[in-house]
Amino acid sequence: MVFLFTDAHVAMEGFLELINNMLTSGMVPALFADDEKEGIIGQVRDEANKVGVPPARESVWQYFVNKCANNLHIVLAMSPVGETLRTRCRNFPGLVNNCSIDWFTAWPQQALHAVASVFLGENTVGVFSKTFLQKLRRVNYTTPKNYLDFINTYNKLLEEKDKFVLEQCHRLDGGLSKLLAASEQLKELNEKLEVQKVAVTEKTEACEKLLIEIQRATEQANEKKAMAVGKRSEINEQNKEIVVEKADAEEALAMALPALEEAKLALQDLDKSDVTEIRSFAKPPRAVQCVSECIVVMRGYKEVSWKQAKGMMSEANFLKSLTEMDVDAITSPQVRRCREMLKELNITVEEMRDISRAGAGLLKFVVAVLGYCSVAREIKPKREKVARLERNFLLSKRELEKIEKEVKALDEELRNLGEKYDAAMREKSSLQEEAEIMERRLIAADKLISGLGSEKIRWTEDLEELKRQRVRLLGDCLLASAFLSYLGAFTWDFRRDMFRGTLQARHLLTNDVEISRWTSEGLPPDELSIENGILTTQASRYPLCIDPQQQALNWIKKKEEKNNLKVVTFNDPDFLKQLELAIKYGFPILFKDVDEYIDPVIDNREPGREFVILGDKEVDYDPSFRLYLNTKLSNPKYTPTHFSRTMVVNYTVTMKGLEDQLLSVIVGFERKELEEQRERLIQETSDNKRLLKDLEDTLLRELATSQGNMLDNVELVQTLEDTKSKAVEVAEKLKLGAKTAIDIDKLRDGYRPAAKLGAVLFFVLSEMSAVNSMYQYSLASYLQVFDLSLRKSLPDSILPKRLKNIMDTLTMNVYNYACTGKKKTLQQFPTTSFPVSTPLSRWRLGARRPAAILKAE
Repeated sequence: MVFLFTDAHVAMEGFLELINNMLTSGMVPALFADDEKEGIIGQVRDEANKVGVPPARESVWQYFVNKCANNLHIVLAMSPVGETLRTRCRNFPGLVNNCSIDWFTAWPQQALHAVASVFLGENTVGVFSKTFLQKLRRVNYTTPKNYLDFINTYNKLLEEKDKFVLEQCHRLDGGLSKLLAASEQLKELNEKLEVQKVAVTEKTEACEKLLIEIQRATEQANEKKAMAVGKRSEINEQNKEIVVEKADAEEALAMALPALEEAKLALQDLDKSDVTEIRSFAKPPRAVQCVSECIVVMRGYKEVSWKQAKGMMSEANFLKSLTEMDVDAITSPQVRRCREMLKELNITVEEMRDISRAGAGLLKFVVAVLGYCSVAREIKPKREKVARLERNFLLSKRELEKIEKEVKALDEELRNLGEKYDAAMREKSSLQEEAEIMERRLIAADKLISGLGSEKIRWTEDLEELKRQRVRLLGDCLLASAFLSYLGAFTWDFRRDMFRGTLQARHLLTNDVEISRWTSEGLPPDELSIENGILTTQASRYPLCIDPQQQALNWIKKKEEKNNLKVVTFNDPDFLKQLELAIKYGFPILFKDVDEYIDPVIDNREPGREFVILGDKEVDYDPSFRLYLNTKLSNPKYTPTHFSRTMVVNYTVTMKGLEDQLLSVIVGFERKELEEQRERLIQETSDNKRLLKDLEDTLLRELATSQGNMLDNVELVQTLEDTKSKAVEVAEKLKLGAKTAIDIDKLRDGYRPAAKLGAVLFFVLSEMSAVNSMYQYSLASYLQVFDLSLRKSLPDSILPKRLKNIMDTLTMNVYNYACTGKKKTLQQFPTTSFPVSTPLSRWRLGARRPAAILKAE
């Protein structure tokens, strides 16, 4: 069995003593209770006897101990940094006498290259140039874990940035493609619209002609319909008159019909033999002959004689023909002649019956017919009138039918014309609608092209730059990964020496919007502070901030206050409980006032695990959890374990950064409204940059996600137009803000000599710690001295004189501040803690001042 113990285990109280006993004697005293020891001896006694071990109790126990020692391997991994290892070796000689000591030095360049080739591949590892690896070896705290973290960071950063750049390229390319499509459609639409306008004009003229024809046909149809209505009314009146006249005629006729029926009944009394009897007469009686001849006259024969009468009666259906005879066809001359013949005969029916039964029947028929004809003669005018009315009615009806046919034909023509007109109007509407759509598209395309013309140029340039940037990503991500993995603990000068002219990390790892937000949250705007902000937010390890001036502490508090930041120290009794809650629920937690010893319990998370061993607990790990460590120590000594577990970030203020801060203090005191304007301008600039980026993202997103014809999307065009107008407005505000910032900076720079002197004096005080460690001055205390100097210096309306007064007063106060041995000085700064003893107490106003102060003056 093999046990590996690291510095974290070795540092535990009593652990080395335990290991030392195991290494020297192979056993830990009092490890087993007596009953456990007896049980072990009983279990191994038979095995010991087989190998020749005496059966004594002590001998069997020693056999067990030797067997355990032969199968137990202990590996101790300890850092040689500082005096800790030497002290351990002196206190526990077993570490030297019973261990084979192997010194693992820094990996050589060949090893670095070999490891990189495994994780990156031979093609990519070419970017690990000899010069770069040599620079990397200059970082003394490089450990295998740091190096592997560096490679993992490189792989992750390369993947993320390549994906991000590719997405940006696709987004810009999509927006440019839509603009290009709009430009092409604009030209095509202009050509189509000209053709469409001609077609609409022609179709409009055709519709107008059809409309005129429809109006003409409608007038004709209405005229015919009016005629039909009049004719229909006339027919109704005629029909009413015919009914009246016809009823009168039929009433008169009804009076004559009984006589005619009586004549027909008289004929029914005769039979064929009676007629044969009459016809058999060679010379009939005069009365019979006269009646027979009357019938001849009625039937319209030209020859009126007995002979004709006999021939007539010889017909087979003579009696039936008399019954069916059209008595209405008998003319007035025929009636008149028959009456004359009967008058001349002057005989009654009874008298005729005595002469001849058949003759009496015929006489009765002739008299009845003559009676009917007399009546019919009276109603004939009425019947003729009725016939005339009926003829007129029929003519009117035919004329009405003709008119109705014409109306129907006109209606059909109107319907056909209406269909043609509707079809023409639909076609016209369709053409008009297409023309309107084209016009809307033209307007939309014009808005897009004119509104986004400047964006097109900028997007094209950005797209080309992104393509070049994607080519450079292989090397840029390598340098950025090295920056994120190694350079946090070093000063500004050393960072520039390591990466001189090769990379500005802020351009790859952050943007102006995020930097503006950081500065608005209290992070100093100098380059070093921006780099530290990048290291704090983007490093793969938890940040450990070397922050003697507490600038990082204030920034992190303000940055994370909206996320329910917990601020604790290792001296708090409940810090483990607070840490557990933060890990479990994803809160940020800040450990302040950290010294050189960091409790290893705070970081027991291994990659790929979803929980953390916190003491004796397994705590669920929320990916939103963030851990910050902050120390006031200006030059702490941390072990490689600390560097492998955390990202040490040096927030020690720089000369330039402090100069800018002091300049803000001076301007805020001298020109409060100017400094407030500057702060508002910084906040507005930050907000405007963020808004401008959001607006640009909106423009590109709307262009990229638009479906169908982009020019038909009115909301899209309006959104793009509004967004563009807002973007132009924001850009103008940014330009105005930049101009205002230049004017403000010019005014502020007038006070810079005093700020520069203040920065120099602070660093002179800081360097006094090299004389004696008792000389420790905080920036907060120094700012009190600086503020006191501004208040105590003599005012003057002339700026150079005012600056001279400030600088003289500041120099004097800093001198007195350093000479803390004087009681008077202590009374001047009662709220400040000063060293008890200092060689500077020998300074006097006429004494020689340090060169840095003289140079600043």
